[in-house]
Amino acid sequence: MTTRIKPDEQRKQQIRAAATRCFVRRGFAATRLLDIAREAGLSKGGVYFHYRAKEALFHDILEAQFAALQDRWDAAQDTDQPADRALRTLVLTHVQTLEQSPDEARFCNLMIAMASQNPEFREKFEHSLTMMRTRYVDLVLRGGFAGDPVVLARAIIALIYGIAAQSAADGQASLPLTAEQVADLAIRLAGAPA
Repeated sequence: MTTRIKPDEQRKQQIRAAATRCFVRRGFAATRLLDIAREAGLSKGGVYFHYRAKEALFHDILEAQFAALQDRWDAAQDTDQPADRALRTLVLTHVQTLEQSPDEARFCNLMIAMASQNPEFREKFEHSLTMMRTRYVDLVLRGGFAGDPVVLARAIIALIYGIAAQSAADGQASLPLTAEQVADLAIRLAGAPA
């Protein structure tokens, strides 16, 4: 059974995709609703009908990003796998998302910058980080890796976001390492089980 996307939701997806491209190219502050409308091929009123302010649009993009990340992570979870293999799979999934969508890597960088400037964005970003940390901590605990699980989880996330940040230096937003290389580094970072 296939599910059809309602025209209203389809239009919102079109606007979010255009807004993401604009925010990535110009930054949040420099992007206007008119820029987003042009990028989406709509009138300003067409965007304004769905989003009265770019802050609301940015929040909607964040929510969509977090929901997609949660869906991917839920799909990647396999409790039958040994913890080290499950950890590697989770890191692979996380990095492949950034690899396959350069705008997502760029948006990730923008989200980090916005979190330092806006308390509301910071709260949403911290919620996302907490969700990630919890998932990584669970795997580290399950695997019995040596070291503090919270510190290891933070280090793995820092590795991933550090790699994503380096994509800003590349015109195509390519990551400097492959997902497999990052996953291997994360496993080495976690070390052997105690």
